[in-house]
Amino acid sequence: MSVKFITIEGIDGCGKSTQSLRIAEWLEERTGCKTVRTFEPGGWPDGKTLRDFILDSKSYSAMSELLLFLADRSEHVNRVILPSLRQGFNVICERYNESTLAYQSGGHKLNFSQVKRIIRACNFPEPDIKIFLDIPPEIAVERIKSRGNKSDKFEEEGLPLLKHVSETYRRIADDEPERFIRVPCGELNEDEVCAEILSRLEAVT
Repeated sequence: MSVKFITIEGIDGCGKSTQSLRIAEWLEERTGCKTVRTFEPGGWPDGKTLRDFILDSKSYSAMSELLLFLADRSEHVNRVILPSLRQGFNVICERYNESTLAYQSGGHKLNFSQVKRIIRACNFPEPDIKIFLDIPPEIAVERIKSRGNKSDKFEEEGLPLLKHVSETYRRIADDEPERFIRVPCGELNEDEVCAEILSRLEAVT
């Protein structure tokens, strides 16, 4: 099996980090190659400062928010993702271009086509496989509350934001079914979600 670049998408509370770890373990066992797990925003050396600003500051416009996410992605791609792929490592990234489309367009109402054109102009590498954890927003909100952690600016917007974001994610996945592994995971536990993902991955790798 060749080196793979896989992204995991979905609204807050869908289980991206949990499934990322389990997929990475499966990939390493299947391929014998190291798998790099990373995330956005801030998943690059010195990226925490920009991540904290993006997630905590409420003082900038939706367009500035978009450009901050893309600046973060540019550093992430060039410092982590591309170097890892060139070394022959698999890469699993929690959030990528589809998160930007879903949150900045669906959630914060920037024009969908315009956001898509701006992302395309950045010429970021395209994932081989995109996993979409499709969870009902109501369940996601309960999971977020149960963590007991300090909420970031997106989590504070709560159910109304997640409903819009979720609808946009589904639109994106519907437009590109051949590139997405879409897992409806509202009624499945994490083991069942993982089994579904791995079964689908095995069929396409």
